[in-house]
Amino acid sequence: MDYVIATSRPWNEVMAQRLAERTGHTFHLITRKEELTPERLEQIGPRYVFFPHWSYLVPETIHQAYECVIFHMTDLPYGRGGSPLQNLIQRGHHETKLTALRCVQEMDAGPVYLKRPLCLEGSASEIFLRAASEIEAMIEAIIQDEPEPHPQEGEPVVFRRRKPEESDLAEASVQDLNDFFDFIRMLDAEGYPRAFLDVHGHRMELSRVQMESDRLVGTFTIYRQHHIPHNGGGLKALLDRCYPKPPRDVFDRMCALYRPGDPLYTVEQDDAIVGTVYCARHSKGGHLESLAVDPDCRGIGLGERLVETLLADNPGVISLTTRIPNFFERLGFRTVAELADGAQYMIHDPSAR
Repeated sequence: MDYVIATSRPWNEVMAQRLAERTGHTFHLITRKEELTPERLEQIGPRYVFFPHWSYLVPETIHQAYECVIFHMTDLPYGRGGSPLQNLIQRGHHETKLTALRCVQEMDAGPVYLKRPLCLEGSASEIFLRAASEIEAMIEAIIQDEPEPHPQEGEPVVFRRRKPEESDLAEASVQDLNDFFDFIRMLDAEGYPRAFLDVHGHRMELSRVQMESDRLVGTFTIYRQHHIPHNGGGLKALLDRCYPKPPRDVFDRMCALYRPGDPLYTVEQDDAIVGTVYCARHSKGGHLESLAVDPDCRGIGLGERLVETLLADNPGVISLTTRIPNFFERLGFRTVAELADGAQYMIHDPSAR
């Protein structure tokens, strides 16, 4: 029997392999939104599509055609909506339930397969790892028992998704050390905007906080604060010139992904931005999300210099998805997978040389 694990968080990526070893079934791992297509799923023919942590809406064409199981960190229907962990901690909860439910059109409103308790002590990353272990067990139970999901009972309570700027500690509603502790720890996981303070053009991010008798001890990182102006600061105009008919708005996607400190380089000529490269940082390195050179400035090596600067300043593993693999091969990238739409997934790994 074939199953799919679709996850956008790295702590869940080994789940498919472990489940395959334990159950003897075949599990297919999908980690990118672009890979979750009806065509890909038709090739696999999965019994279930499991979403242990997925940051995107599941298209109706998929959840109507396949039995899609999502996992939510609240005792549904309490806590529908975004940022469940942060909302729970801010409301004073010390434990919750993981809910496995069928994906339907309305957010977090589908019928429930089963629930399991989950402790909310520790940092966000520790809680997510704890949840991942429990979700694995829930997936095994669903595969073995194939339970019939039942409608949710009770009045829904909807959580509001947090915005990145709400991680500003200076604006947070904190009054004592416990409040500071909860605020910092609930944001301490990869892919989440950590608690921060902006000082003198620099940003200080706080993590790994521990409570002692009369103080908090943790880790801080300070870096020069970059930002993308709301009007784009010339970036939007450049991207619109380079991608006049994209499948999505490239500038809007950049703004949605960008976190302060992400590598973002530009080249200017006559007070106008004529080239840019942007990389969304993660724990293993980063993913090169966009590379653009003004059509009037191509052919003189600006693109190569932008990517070379990115690689020199960011020595981790840099990945990307592209339809011009030859360009990136010259810069040391290698293809590791061909996606269903014909694009190439490539990585630059300096340790592999």
